[in-house]
Amino acid sequence: MSAACPNCGKPVLPIDTTCWHCGYALPKRPKAPPPARAPRQTPAAGSVSAAESAAADYDLRALAIYGLLTVAVVVALWLVMRALGQQPVLVRSAALAGGDWVSVTDADLRYTLSLPAGWQWLDVGYRDQEALLAAVIKRQGYVAQALDPLGQAAGDVATLAVAANTRDLNGPDPIPFVVVGRSERLANLSPEDALALLAGRDPAVAETAIDRHLAGQPQARFDLLDSANSYQCRHLFVADAGAGGYLVAACAPPAEYGRLRSTLDAILDSFQLLQR
Repeated sequence: MSAACPNCGKPVLPIDTTCWHCGYALPKRPKAPPPARAPRQTPAAGSVSAAESAAADYDLRALAIYGLLTVAVVVALWLVMRALGQQPVLVRSAALAGGDWVSVTDADLRYTLSLPAGWQWLDVGYRDQEALLAAVIKRQGYVAQALDPLGQAAGDVATLAVAANTRDLNGPDPIPFVVVGRSERLANLSPEDALALLAGRDPAVAETAIDRHLAGQPQARFDLLDSANSYQCRHLFVADAGAGGYLVAACAPPAEYGRLRSTLDAILDSFQLLQR
């Protein structure tokens, strides 16, 4: 609301200090009081507004949903880890011996070794490969005999896996292969005692040695030329105390042995028992 100048009677604004019409210095006027605010109502003790109640319910629902999702993720991860623990693990590895290799772990997660990428890996504990492995051993008879040097002394060697350097597992011709076996009777046999068991056998073993390139896992190594069956093999023995003695034979027909010897050595060098 405007006021009038006391000097000329012309209208002036409440904020003016001088009359715009006559230049009269206007007297100071009191400021208008601010509008009164409505008093804030405090809810009575024990009473909750509808909005606050709805917000609380929403928070509880969100917390419940988040909890359920967390449990679902944990269970899913557990199922994945459990499934992986029951199946062989195949991992592409760095190049060994100048080629592309694959690291394999058995279905029971007891050992690992590396193979050239073109080799086929058959694990008796993996899905339906037991029947396929039995068929391969039946066609390739020497696969079952390759572990005999120590297997005959133990008498309870079980074939666990075979790797074959071929795409045709149905062929009868001799092929390079690796066979892994385990004997419970050889679980506590030292590498030195394993080599002692081979003394005087026919055909004779050669290049016997104790290999300690893996810390805590000393291995017995030896070669065997089985001319009668047209195979030459590199052998490895390592004991897993309380679990079993592991025998590994990497074999090839004599005509291919010289060319493949470095590959067979690399396969044996890669064999390692896993900590349980």
